[in-house]
Formats: sequence, C-alpha cells, structure tokens
Amino acid sequence: MKIILLFGPGEVSKRNSLLKLKKEFSGAQISLLDLKQDSIADLELKIFSGSLFETGERLVVVENVPDKMDLETLRQAQGRQSGQVTLVLVAGHPAVTSVILKSAKKLEVKIYNFEGEREITAFPFLDNLIEGKKQVYLELEKLLLEYGVMYVLTMIYYLLRRNILPLPSSDFMRKKIQKQKIEFNEKDFENFYRKTLETEYKIKAGLMPEQVALTCLVRQFT
Repeated sequence: MKIILLFGPGEVSKRNSLLKLKKEFSGAQISLLDLKQDSIADLELKIFSGSLFETGERLVVVENVPDKMDLETLRQAQGRQSGQVTLVLVAGHPAVTSVILKSAKKLEVKIYNFEGEREITAFPFLDNLIEGKKQVYLELEKLLLEYGVMYVLTMIYYLLRRNILPLPSSDFMRKKIQKQKIEFNEKDFENFYRKTLETEYKIKAGLMPEQVALTCLVRQFT
C-alpha cells in the first residue's frame, strides 16, 4: 500500500495535486471517505475489501484526516488489502509535533506540504457564492483563468460538504458557516449538490461549454 499525505494551508495547490492523482484512475477505481462522517473502520474496510469489479490498482481518498490519527494503525492493512492500493490522506495544517506527521515520517510516507501565501484562493469565490453576492462572477473568472473548470467544481463540492457535515472545531469557521447556512435547509443543499453533479455531467459529456455551464450553476446559488 502506497500512502500519500497532502497537508498545509494551501488549499488551491492541494486540491490541484489531488485532481492530478485522481486523473490516473478511472471512476470505478476511486473510493472517497470523509473522517468527519466516516470512521477508521470504514477506511479499513475500503482498503481491505476493494471493489468486486476492480482487480487492478485502486485509489482511496480520505478527507479531513485528524491531527491525532496514527498511521501505524493502518500497517495491518498491508497484508490484508485487496489488490494494490494508493491511499491519499488530505489534512488541514497539523503541527510538526502532531501524531499524524510523526507517524507519517516514521513510516516514510510521501508527504506534501502546501503553503498558501502566494495563492489565488478559492475562498472569496465560495463565500460570495453561498452568500449570493454578484462579486462571485469576478472571482469565478479569476479561478477559471488560473485553475480551470474542474478545480472550480471541486471547490463547490467542498463548499457543499462543509455546510452539510458537522461543524469544525475552529470557532471562527464554526461561526462563519453557521451564518452562511442560516438561510438554507438540508433540502436546499441536496438540490445544490444535484445541480452541481448535473453541471459536471453536461461539461464532461460536451453538452454545454464549460464557462456557460458554470455560469448557469452559479446563478442557481445567487
């Protein structure tokens, strides 16, 4: 099992790196988990069992990996896994002394630290999108020029997950999300998620030009 750890405050470059990794696999080969709602037992099951229809290499992507996660507990998966597994762990900005970084270094995991100082960030776009502000179109144009359509869609999925999953421990982010989602209910977010999936399908199937499809999606929010 190959393990890759992506962490740091640079969300833009971190998400781009993840997209590049995903492109190396077909959809059936990719499993996605989020440790805000899935358990370590769910993760181990994905590593051990795999898919009944895929015998080749698989990619397991795990979001919101906690700082206290000890990667040595996954060592037992090495001998029990089904097929070749690449495990990608996506973390926030853990301290150098955190359990996850210490265990990653001990196991000689591939570690990528993404700094964020000079990035064009997607967060102004996401804030304007969920708050229904017209400035969102200018932010959309910047992101499309710099990173492209698939990155923008990935960040919209991130925004929706952020509002559906349990609130983060950060006091600042918790208050921000509570304020942003006050005008919406669970059904609204289900509809947004469906419309985002439909937009991705239309773009990939060539049914609509990328920028037109994304602009239509943004209008659904604003």
